[in-house]
Amino acid sequence: MAQLLGFCGTIGGMLWPFFHSRTAMLLVQLVPCLCFALHFALVDAPTAAALNGLAAIQVLAALAVGGRAAFRIAYLLILPVIAVVMALTWTGLPSAFAAAGMALISLARYQTQVARFRGTMLVALPCWFVHNSLVGSVPGMISDLTGIVVNAWMLLRGTGMAPPQPAPLATPIPSANGEAKLS
Repeated sequence: MAQLLGFCGTIGGMLWPFFHSRTAMLLVQLVPCLCFALHFALVDAPTAAALNGLAAIQVLAALAVGGRAAFRIAYLLILPVIAVVMALTWTGLPSAFAAAGMALISLARYQTQVARFRGTMLVALPCWFVHNSLVGSVPGMISDLTGIVVNAWMLLRGTGMAPPQPAPLATPIPSANGEAKLS
C-alpha cells in the first residue's frame, strides 16, 4: 500500500511541472502532497509525512497569495512551523533534508512569477531527493528527478537557452526582379 500511494504521488509529481500557470501547477501539486503524506507515514518517515500534510494545506493557501502583501507576509510564517514539525518528528538527517526541502518549496510557492517558482523548485527538489534516498522511497526519488529535469527544461526553453531549433533547409531569397530563388 505504501508503494502504491507513493507511485500515485509520483504521477502528480511528474505532471505538475508540465503545466504553464502557477495556479495549475499548485493544484496538481495537491496530489503528491496528500499521497506522499500517507506514503511516508507508512514507510516510517514521520517528518516527511507531517511536512507533506502541511504542504497540502500550504498549497491551498498559496493559491490565494496573489499580490496581497499582508497575506504574503502571513504565508511566510509557515517557515517556523516547518522547524517545529522537524523538531517534534526528528529522525536525524532525513528530517533535516525534508525540512530544508519543505522550506525551499515554501519559498517557491511564495513566488508569483512562474520562472522564479520553477527556479526555486530546482533548489528544493534535490533536498527531497536526498531525504528520499535516505528513507528508501523509490517513488519519491522518481518524482524528484522528474521535477528537476522538467523544471530545468521548461526554464531553459522559456529563457531562450534551450538548444536552437534546426533552420529550414532551403530559404527563398527574392531576386532583383522579384522572383524567388532557392539559396
